[in-house]
Amino acid sequence: MRFGAYLPTYWDDYGTIPIHVAIDGAALAAEALGYEGVWANDEVIIPAANHGTPGYEQVIEPLITLASLVHLVPRLTLGVAVLVLPQRSAILVAKQAAALHLISQQRLILGVGIGWRAKEFALLGADFAQRAAMTDEAMEVLQTLWREPVARYHGQFHRLDAVSLPPHPPGGGPPIWIGGNTEEAIQRAAKYGSGWLPFALELDAFRSGVTMLRELTRERQSPTMANVCYFRITKPDEPAVVRSTTPGMPTPLAGRPDAIARHLEEYRQAGLEYALCAFESEDLDDLLRQMRLFAEQVAPRFVDAG
Repeated sequence: MRFGAYLPTYWDDYGTIPIHVAIDGAALAAEALGYEGVWANDEVIIPAANHGTPGYEQVIEPLITLASLVHLVPRLTLGVAVLVLPQRSAILVAKQAAALHLISQQRLILGVGIGWRAKEFALLGADFAQRAAMTDEAMEVLQTLWREPVARYHGQFHRLDAVSLPPHPPGGGPPIWIGGNTEEAIQRAAKYGSGWLPFALELDAFRSGVTMLRELTRERQSPTMANVCYFRITKPDEPAVVRSTTPGMPTPLAGRPDAIARHLEEYRQAGLEYALCAFESEDLDDLLRQMRLFAEQVAPRFVDAG
């Protein structure tokens, strides 16, 4: 099993530490501790009245953030979990992602999702009702622009007549991982994705999703089965139940490293191949404490487990 680390790009309070210090510190720790990659999430704009309410947190732009880390952590995969694709220009995303994949020497994983905030779509002039169909078409546009020297595409929302988007990214472009916990997301992953990346999906639903996705992809290489896992590695004097203090995040699985490992083993048996680890943290020092404990006491148990 592989492990990625969620960067603190979504915290609502950094205390006295600047955002860039927290992000760089977490990225450097991830590389030093042996994580496979670092990940950033996405949000563009919110109504002022929603700031500070659950689901509306401050989020620094992911593609720019990951670009800032290209040379800081030269070993790590750089992932977006996930970019809300239908509220952006597919052509511009294709250009940005191609550049980041090229500059990082093929280390980008582009996670995409259909989004869920209607007010954000409205502010961006995007069609919330058509977001699923727009996402599907946008992924086809991305892959066409990345792979074809002269691209042509005629769809419901996009029309490309003999255009080119150089420099083309190596390997046909970054792998696309599909975010979402629904059957529609699984079907989208089967058709377009190199990976499926649900968010904190509970065990039975994850097991069912893996079964469905493997059935849908019997005739091709199966996508990577991932999950965003939200943890709190507790201190010795902490209670067994810990509530999230981060807006928009669920209650974390809390416990000592042994409990976290047992939880992950259940998911591994259900088909989990990539755990994207987000840690409920008090501050940067607390995040680094948990990253270190996970790397030293949890991850080694899965080295030979696939």
